[in-house]
Amino acid sequence: MNLHELDGLVLDDTTKGIPPSVTVRLDQVASMGWNVLRGDVPLPAAVIKEAALDHNSRWMQRFLAKRNAVIAPHVKTTMCPQIMQRQLRDGAWGVTVATLHQIKVCRRFGIDRIVLANQLVGRLELDALVAELNASPELDFYMLVDSLDAVRLASEAVRRAGANSRPIQVLVERGYRGGRTGCRDNETALEVARAAHAAPQLLLCGVEAFEGLIKAKDGGPAKAVADFVEEIGVLYETCASKGLFERAPPIVTAGGSSFYDIVLDRLAGTDAQVMTRSGCYVSHDSGVYEAEQKRILAATGENEGLINALEVWTHVQSCPEPGLAILTAGKRDFGTDSGLPVPLLVSRDGAAPQKLSGCEIFASNDQHAYMRVPETVPVKVGDRIGLGVSHPCTTFDKWQILFLVDDAYDIVGALKTFF
Repeated sequence: MNLHELDGLVLDDTTKGIPPSVTVRLDQVASMGWNVLRGDVPLPAAVIKEAALDHNSRWMQRFLAKRNAVIAPHVKTTMCPQIMQRQLRDGAWGVTVATLHQIKVCRRFGIDRIVLANQLVGRLELDALVAELNASPELDFYMLVDSLDAVRLASEAVRRAGANSRPIQVLVERGYRGGRTGCRDNETALEVARAAHAAPQLLLCGVEAFEGLIKAKDGGPAKAVADFVEEIGVLYETCASKGLFERAPPIVTAGGSSFYDIVLDRLAGTDAQVMTRSGCYVSHDSGVYEAEQKRILAATGENEGLINALEVWTHVQSCPEPGLAILTAGKRDFGTDSGLPVPLLVSRDGAAPQKLSGCEIFASNDQHAYMRVPETVPVKVGDRIGLGVSHPCTTFDKWQILFLVDDAYDIVGALKTFF
């Protein structure tokens, strides 16, 4: 399937956000004349501001070009082929995924360069991967290994497929003590790299790491990340000096959505293809990544940064007590894993939105949010509230359809997700 085939997807009011008694094709949504603030679509509704989306995609490409690096954005954030293709069109080197399902979605929509920033270990999953590789000579695919067992399991999958099976391109994964996956030290990683290099069913193409969950040590998280990335650079240079890599240039990749500036700065001296994998930059947020963006701008001297593109719009349903408003959006509509949403905007009777100051979401249920409202803020039942979120990944996955909107909140398209 390509994006043009996706255009013919039929939507109706069983899809959250589509108005009652409406049946419309995906590519017809833009022509319906709907506006979020005027009440043309039921709330809650998730929106992506097109100008901000474009700005973010192009901003990251300029940031990377100055540092001679590339990005394979982690598309688990959006799982939206329309956004993926926009990122690739703007210059992304490829995409990053985390699961076999995500590989299949990307392949279905014609994406030919994929990094699996994870390891497949089940027989079914590995056999499906090898079958995909053998059926798709155009596919440039990379997977992680962090143990001799992982090397063995991947090798066995290729052997099962027969003598003419394509090898799997792999990256040795370096982790850190107390973290997620990845070899805990360079000595172990070097042993795994040697095993991958020696396996005829695999091609060792570089080194991978993820620094985003490192706990702060003396000097704060930025210093802990910098120290870890230095170790990644040492591992890369050691593998290169021993002739273990089977790709030219080898890949060295790290960098989530919080510390990609540190990763690029510390790896810039290698002769590798340096790759970051931020996924959240394309929508940005109003929480954890907004805070990190301030640090990145101060550290790099950039005079502009990423802009929040993702909002969830909801009604004020009830004002049952002084200083309290109950909203019609809850945990089924926005993520709460990295903090509750931020009330950004208010619109009344279809008017242009105004900034909302002093209000705070302090709790949420499945379908409701509790908003603290100062006495000086005139919020009433029926008002529309625009919420910003923290960590966009866990809001995108609440929606099959997000509306693409212009600056006036006119709906100019619909974005389909595949979670």
